[in-house]
Amino acid sequence: MSDTRAEIIIKGEIHTSNADLEEEREILVEGVDHLILEGQADEAEYSLTQQWYGWIMLIFQYLFARQIYLDHSILGDLADAQGAETEYTRETDLDILQNSHLLVQMFAVGLFFVILTYSLYVGIDGRVLQGSGWLFVSSLLPLLVLRVHESRRSEGGRDEMIAEQITEAAREGGRVVAVVGNEHAKNIPDYLSDDLPEPDVRPPKYPFLSIPSLKELLYPGFVFFSVLYIFYTVLLTYVQILHTPFT
Repeated sequence: MSDTRAEIIIKGEIHTSNADLEEEREILVEGVDHLILEGQADEAEYSLTQQWYGWIMLIFQYLFARQIYLDHSILGDLADAQGAETEYTRETDLDILQNSHLLVQMFAVGLFFVILTYSLYVGIDGRVLQGSGWLFVSSLLPLLVLRVHESRRSEGGRDEMIAEQITEAAREGGRVVAVVGNEHAKNIPDYLSDDLPEPDVRPPKYPFLSIPSLKELLYPGFVFFSVLYIFYTVLLTYVQILHTPFT
């Protein structure tokens, strides 16, 4: 579909919500010319000095996000079926690191190694379940530091960058649909160009801290903790082998 008049829909979602995904599907079935999805377009390639960040993303993305977050590939398929252009909010996950100040990067890497070391110490001390929890924290906290810095800086923050993507798409006309996390959805309209039509901002179907949300998290949460525990046990065994003297 195409139209010289732009229509902008910003759908805020909880990344684990089936109800939000169903609403997003309905929005796209109604028609779309340009789809903007929160996420990365390609897999990142980490340099030698970025391997610590690669470990963070391994723990967070592969052990956590892929177990907890819903697969949104159906949205891209619906957009492709209508000949719409699909765009992601990041080229790769490295954008988070590269958009951060050097001092913030240094703090994040230090935080990662301190918590990771403590995690292994706890596991070697026999508290394997607690150690696996600290392993997850070792990726979560540094990543939060980087993301909060990226989102809240005065210029070039993540919300502003997504708003620029929406603005460029809307100026081509047609129906622009942006699917992003709810915090982004609440802030993005403040950065949109004044000459654009008022966006239709749609909140999540229910809050993250709600009974429906918690019910949806039960099974994937169990899978996540199971995978994390197994991964941590293997990592701990490997570390213990390395530190066992040969006789």
